[in-house]
Amino acid sequence: MKKIVILAFFSLIGLTTMAQSLPISLGIHGGWNDTKIKAKHLKVDSHGGYMIGAFARINFGSIYLEPALNFAHKESKVTAGNIGKFKYSSIDIPVLVGYHILELPIFKLRGFVGPVASFVTKNLKKDFNTDKMMWNGKIGAGVDVWKVTFDIDYEFGLKKFGDDIKAPKSWNLTLGFKII
Repeated sequence: MKKIVILAFFSLIGLTTMAQSLPISLGIHGGWNDTKIKAKHLKVDSHGGYMIGAFARINFGSIYLEPALNFAHKESKVTAGNIGKFKYSSIDIPVLVGYHILELPIFKLRGFVGPVASFVTKNLKKDFNTDKMMWNGKIGAGVDVWKVTFDIDYEFGLKKFGDDIKAPKSWNLTLGFKII
């Protein structure tokens, strides 16, 4: 056990040193989402949810690649019928391609776009027949100040969520911190 802890410690030091010499950033982020899921024959309003996860940013000059791994909880409020709220949780894997629009020493303005693979982990309304895997698209903008990141983006489903449910759409606000 001692050897594993020592090996992990030195591996972390090596990773940190390597990441500082390469154009790679690793970080954590979390945020709020406002999701609207439309369903046939029902009036559905948007409702707030949350997201938490980790990201990597690989810089290639002004262009960057940002894969992430997130846990998201999304819900919509059904105002007609006897359903209440439609809620689901998912593991989301966005792979975004971005461009640094403005780069100053401690401030960066970015734009990004890319696909999101979303794996539904829990559907809290059994009335809806939902798929376990969905593809979404994402477009947005972000600001980096030192190691703090702030993103706003629009995420839209690329296929129907289920038999009677249209593709979900959501606005996301995300606050992050670059650890490395």
